Amino acid sequence: MTRFSLRALVFGIVATLGWAGAMEGATAAPDFKDKKINVIIGSSPGGGTDGTSRLVGRFLAKYLPGQPQMIYRNMPAGHGVKASNYFYNQAKPDGLTWFGGASSYVDPNNLRKKVVKYNPTEYAYIGAIVRGGSLLMLRKAVLKNLTDKSMKPVIVGTLDGSRSWAQALAWGSEYLGWNLRFVVGYPGSAALTLALRRGEIDMFGTSGIMILKSLIKTGKFQGLVQLGEAEGDGVVRRMSFPDVPTIPELMADKPKGIAKEAFDFWSKTNQIDKWYALPPKTPKDIAAVYRVAFTKATKDPEFIKFGKHQFSVDFRPLSAETIAGLVRGTAYPKLELMEFMRQLRIKAGLPAARLSDAEMAKLAKKLGGPLLKVKAKLDAVKRGGRFLYFKNKGAAHKAKVSSSRSKVSINGKKAKRKNLKAGISCDITYTSNGGEVKKVSCSAGRS
Repeated sequence: MTRFSLRALVFGIVATLGWAGAMEGATAAPDFKDKKINVIIGSSPGGGTDGTSRLVGRFLAKYLPGQPQMIYRNMPAGHGVKASNYFYNQAKPDGLTWFGGASSYVDPNNLRKKVVKYNPTEYAYIGAIVRGGSLLMLRKAVLKNLTDKSMKPVIVGTLDGSRSWAQALAWGSEYLGWNLRFVVGYPGSAALTLALRRGEIDMFGTSGIMILKSLIKTGKFQGLVQLGEAEGDGVVRRMSFPDVPTIPELMADKPKGIAKEAFDFWSKTNQIDKWYALPPKTPKDIAAVYRVAFTKATKDPEFIKFGKHQFSVDFRPLSAETIAGLVRGTAYPKLELMEFMRQLRIKAGLPAARLSDAEMAKLAKKLGGPLLKVKAKLDAVKRGGRFLYFKNKGAAHKAKVSSSRSKVSINGKKAKRKNLKAGISCDITYTSNGGEVKKVSCSAGRS
C-alpha cells in the first residue's frame, strides 16, 4: 500500500468516525428516565388551573421520553404572582420544571404591578388548553337587582379583579348599566363556589364545567353572560351553553373610539385560558421534546375523554406557537388602552395597578400635556382630603391627594388637603382616574 493510499485510508476512517459521532449527537434526544419533574401551579388545589395542569402532567409523563414522575407544587399566593416570579427567576432551564398558568398571569393589568418580576413573552411555551371561556353564574333571586340601581347591588365575589370574567362585568357596569358591587379576596374557584352556595355572594365566573353544572342543577342559579370562544375573527357561544349570550353580543356597537379599541383588544386576551411553559432559555431540543409530547398527549383518546368530562365538551388544545403569539400580542399593549381599561376597573370598584411614573410621563407627553384637567364640583371628600370624588364629562372620577406632592389652594391661598370639602368648585389637574392630583385650586363659595 502506497503512502498516499494509507493516508487516504486513515483520513477516511477518521471522517467516518467523526460523521458517526456527529449523527449520534444530532439524533440523541433528552431522556427523562428515572427523573422527577416539578410542576409549578400558580393557584390553589381544586380550580381550573390546578385541574388542567394535573391532567396535562399525567399525559406528558406518558409521552415524554423515559416516562418521568410528575411532582405537583401549588403556589397560590398573590394570585399567581408568587409562582410566576419563582418560575421565571429560579427554575432551571433543564427540562425538570414546567409551569401551569392561567390567563390572569399574562394579563396586561397584572403585568404592570410592582411585585411582578417576570416577563411571560420569554417563556418556552409547550401548549395551551381552552375550555370555551368563563361563564358568569347569577343567583336567580337577584336578577331584578342587576338592572335596577334603586335595589341592593348584586354582590360579585372575585380573586383580585384580574380574571377576564371580572373585567367583563366592569364593561357591563359601564355600558349595560349593571348594578354590581365587588368583594375581592377569594383564593380560587372552590372558595367562590362555596361562597355562592352559602349566599355570601350572588355571582362569580368560571369555565369549569363540573362547577357550572352543579350550580345549575340546584335550580337557584343561571348563566348571565359568557366570554365565549374564538372562531375565525369572531367569538361564538360555547357548545355547552348555547342559550347564554356572549359579552361581545351584548356590547355590540356600544363602545366607540378608544373604548371600542380597548374592548376589541380585551376580547382578544380572552382567547387565552390555561397554558403550560418551560423556563426562559430552555434549550430548543428540550422544548421540542415537550411540544411533541404535548401534541401526542392531547390526541390521546383517554386525555380527550377526561378533558371533556372533567371540564367541558369545548375542551381543546392550542399549539405552542399559537399561545406564544397570543401572549406576545396582548401582554404589553399601548399605554392608552392600559389606562382606559384601568379607569374602567376603578370606576366599577375593582383594584387596578396604576401605570409607572415613567409610563405616565410617556403617555402624558404623547397626549400633549397633563393627562386630565377639569373644573368640577367636589361630590365627596374622604379620609381627611386624601380622596376627591367628582365628575369629568359626566363620568364619575376620583383622585388621590398627596400631602407632599399635590399643590392645594383655596381662594388663591395655599391650603392643606383636610380643608377640602364636598360641594366646593375646583380646577383639578390629575394624572388619571384613580391617579394622583398634581394641583387643585378651589373656590370656597358653593356652586
